[in-house]
Amino acid sequence: MVTRINGFSGMDIDSMVKSMMAAKRVPLDKLNQDKQILQWTRESYREMNSKLYDFGTNKLTLKYGLSSALNAQKAVLSGNTTALKAEATANATGQEMAVKVTKLATRTTYETAGLGQGIPATTSLAALDGVDLGSMRGLDMEEYLKKGFDISINGETFKDKDGKSLFNGMTSISTLVATINSSAKANAIASYDEITGKLTIASKTGGKDGAVVMGSPASSNTVLGLFTTKKVVETNPLTDATLSTTLTQLTNQLNNSALTDDEVQDITFSINGKSFTFKGSDNISNVLTKINEDNTAKVAATFENGVLKLTGIVENPGNPEGAVKLSGNSYGFMKLFNEMKSNPADDNSITKKFDGVNAEVEINGEPIKDVTSNTFTINGIQLTLLEVTKANEPVIIKTQTDSAKAVESIKSFVEDYNNLILALNSKIDEAKYRDFRPLTDAQKAEMKEADVKTWTEKAQSGLLKNDDIIKSVLSEMRSIISNKLGPLSTLGITTGNYMSNGKLVINEEKLSKAINENPQLALDLFQGPASAPKEGIFDKMAEKITGAIEKISERAGTNRYSMDLTSTFKEESVMGKKLKLYNSRISVMTTMLNNTETRYYKQFSAMETAMNKLQSQSNSLFSTDN
Repeated sequence: MVTRINGFSGMDIDSMVKSMMAAKRVPLDKLNQDKQILQWTRESYREMNSKLYDFGTNKLTLKYGLSSALNAQKAVLSGNTTALKAEATANATGQEMAVKVTKLATRTTYETAGLGQGIPATTSLAALDGVDLGSMRGLDMEEYLKKGFDISINGETFKDKDGKSLFNGMTSISTLVATINSSAKANAIASYDEITGKLTIASKTGGKDGAVVMGSPASSNTVLGLFTTKKVVETNPLTDATLSTTLTQLTNQLNNSALTDDEVQDITFSINGKSFTFKGSDNISNVLTKINEDNTAKVAATFENGVLKLTGIVENPGNPEGAVKLSGNSYGFMKLFNEMKSNPADDNSITKKFDGVNAEVEINGEPIKDVTSNTFTINGIQLTLLEVTKANEPVIIKTQTDSAKAVESIKSFVEDYNNLILALNSKIDEAKYRDFRPLTDAQKAEMKEADVKTWTEKAQSGLLKNDDIIKSVLSEMRSIISNKLGPLSTLGITTGNYMSNGKLVINEEKLSKAINENPQLALDLFQGPASAPKEGIFDKMAEKITGAIEKISERAGTNRYSMDLTSTFKEESVMGKKLKLYNSRISVMTTMLNNTETRYYKQFSAMETAMNKLQSQSNSLFSTDN
């Protein structure tokens, strides 16, 4: 490192080097300014991208493009009005209808017996299986999680590519439900009720033809088996074990080991909330005695023919269901007894099946066929059946024209359109101050904060002046409007004068009257006729805006699927690549300038050293002469 010094010669070396470097830094300052302009321009593009996306997607497609936005039809009900809801669509035929409902549609449904209250949807399947993962040792947990809980719905088995179940002990109830609902093959809707603890599987297809075929038995090792209260828990038969066999002996038999009682870790688990801890020295007889003598456990434990069996005591006031609810390290305990038995139980004891039925509806005296859902559309009226109608009291439905909603939607569209073209025009017409380049740090240091702000505002002005992408999309939107000026004028919508740059003007009274007289005109104009739905103003504008967004994304690297003003720019865009080039050139030039500055200081240091030496020699000569 070069030592930068001042002084022996009386010269201000720092000032001299700074002065010499000033001219050499001009190209670097220009590069940094060009880079700053590029960054500002990208941010301006992102702002325009946000406005275009908001108008094209959030407004034209998701708001005004909905059929309900311009629907001027209204269903009016009389009679047994609580039996159904009716909503007129834009295609309502105006036919008066008298509706009688004698039966509601249902879905084919499987419902488990339930677990009762107190089990939230965040509960893991391990907890339903009577296992506390937090109390398990590493190897036991790893082994337990290999155990999957099977379920098959309409041929969908929910297994991965290796044939393993997607559901294991760590799966939560909410994840289980979401996975079932996202499966197109299963074609079923799963739901969980935290009040009853019931899991319900219903066909997505309503009515009598909706199928829910459960292909797996409802045993303790299946999903369905987890959602019912266990009243008996027993293990598979264990050979060569008697009441005098200790847990240490069972452990050694299981692991083919030779551990002593002291080397066997205690096993702790709970039965109906009562915690038990057993040591390796405890024999099976001790285990049965501890469980049976504890009234709080509310179970009877037996060991016969090598089978450990826990049976809930129904007579116990604290256990009216006769439940056997395990928790803690029950998996490790049951594993010593050759694991919990998983033979299929009686499906009817675990699940109930309810066959779907079609709705029975009569309209104007005519039975309606194949009504598989309680929501359906007829004569352009969407009906939602809520209850059976009272005898001889049908629901009378009449259709009226109500322009209020359509008028408000069109007014809102015009306002959003005018705001957008105002914003776009302000960018391409913005004044550009070519003499105001971005300030360097040195320049900012010499200016007041207010002056820096004013200067920067001018430097940022006009970055998108006459931009080709913005001018093009503006021209395309105006062209769409110009081509429809005739029917727009009929609706009371016109363009302003030349100076308004395409702004739309509404005569609200004329608009309301036109919609009342011919509601289909506004629908066909803005949303497109039924024969050509993409020919409406909304879809055409949305298409042009999408094209502009894609061009901006290719140039500036903006996110074409978001209006977020903080979204990250994509590097592989025209401006992104240019920014990389600027960074590379700035890095190289900065290194060169640092090397040059270091060389200058070295040269001045050498000069100082030489002058100091010359001074010393001169002083020595004068001293000798004296």
